[in-house]
Amino acid sequence: MKHLIRRAVAAEKKVFILLATVLLTTGVMAQSPVYRVGDKYMMDGNMMNKREFKGYLQNTCPEAFELFNNGYKLSIAGWSCFGVGLLVNSVGSSLLYSCIKGEIKQGYMLDISSTLTSLGAGTTVAGITCLAVGYARMHKAVTLYNIDKAHRPDLRWVFGLNRRGEMSVALQF
Repeated sequence: MKHLIRRAVAAEKKVFILLATVLLTTGVMAQSPVYRVGDKYMMDGNMMNKREFKGYLQNTCPEAFELFNNGYKLSIAGWSCFGVGLLVNSVGSSLLYSCIKGEIKQGYMLDISSTLTSLGAGTTVAGITCLAVGYARMHKAVTLYNIDKAHRPDLRWVFGLNRRGEMSVALQF
């Protein structure tokens, strides 16, 4: 596509520039694949963060956007559960330690502290599970986008001038 635009600009043919722009914006030409680099997404040498990539998916591939958005929300919920679970677990563990050491003499505090420790551990494990599933869905969305948009059959519109100087259009696949 870049080659077509360069040729059109070099030939100073406004029709070719217009056609190349229309084809590029309508999505007839295959789009570049997206590569994940840590928390960033790279396409055509441009780095995007999660929010930028989510906005890009919303405009280009609704199926991948739904999957990515679901995974994104699930990962946020996972981080929240993980943080709350660690906090509750640490409070319960410190109370349990104090009860076992004998600093707290009330019998019901041992029950409360063991309950808080168990609840915190369960919430932490649930948060880790949500994180794993959320990130897996976000990675699956990238794969879905690459299969759906970037690896279409190699179908191209070729524009050019024939030997008589007339504009010609061909479908190459």
